[in-house]
Amino acid sequence: LARAGARVVAWNRSRDKAEATRAAFERDDAEAMRANGGAIDVVDAVADVAARCEVTFAMLADPRAALEVARAYAAASGTRDGDARTYVDCSTVDGACGEATREILGGNVRFLAAPVSGGWRDAAKGELLFLGGGDARAYEDGARFMDVMGAKRWLVGDSPTHAARAKLMLQIMMGNVVGALGEMHALSERAGLDSNAILEMLSHSAMGSPLTTAKGKLMADRNFAPNFQVYLQQKDLRLALNLADELDFAAPITAATNAQYLKAKSLGHANSDFAAVAAAYTGEKPDSS
Repeated sequence: LARAGARVVAWNRSRDKAEATRAAFERDDAEAMRANGGAIDVVDAVADVAARCEVTFAMLADPRAALEVARAYAAASGTRDGDARTYVDCSTVDGACGEATREILGGNVRFLAAPVSGGWRDAAKGELLFLGGGDARAYEDGARFMDVMGAKRWLVGDSPTHAARAKLMLQIMMGNVVGALGEMHALSERAGLDSNAILEMLSHSAMGSPLTTAKGKLMADRNFAPNFQVYLQQKDLRLALNLADELDFAAPITAATNAQYLKAKSLGHANSDFAAVAAAYTGEKPDSS
């Protein structure tokens, strides 16, 4: 956003992370700053964001954090005069959290739930996918910013629940695919096969994809530096299973895969890349060196 000329007001629960982003922008994008006036201003509180921004994007790790920040934003917005503001929550949460956020924000804030598909590398390249649900006016307000940060956007329904459920469908597929990949990789090794050769065969088959190629290499190299962590993928599968229970829908594959992510967490891989689900089959713990 800043590279595109926006003056971004940034807040993070860990201020040092926001400061690091600003420092990296000022170091690496000085030419963009001079050319179009883009900037990142780091502030101390959610209230500072609410006071200065017409459109706010939020990204939190889980429902508890998403609701906590929404309450702080609503409290600050309630003291402000003028036109309605727009709040776009890009967190992956369940429908209940999205609906609660809409209630918290009230009528003075237009709300769009817009969970994203993509990791930090996709975000850096402006290639996120936005799955919107909620106020159509909020979708329009955020569209020009989503087009900078993302490759594609959808308005999937008129409620936050629509967006939350759509995102969980993608997370089911991603979690299960990588879980199956971990099982295949570990069994290949146990069977005495060249696992790299198996991965190459997979990449050239109808089942191959950029996801399986990238995560398969991480598994082969035991390189679990995080892009998207085990604990986040497991949280998303848990939310998906909660939805299945709510709808009286059996999801045995997802339930089995979720158990393997839980096992990987128990081995110490909560903050490892979710390719570390492979460790659930080998029992390997993180390298402490």
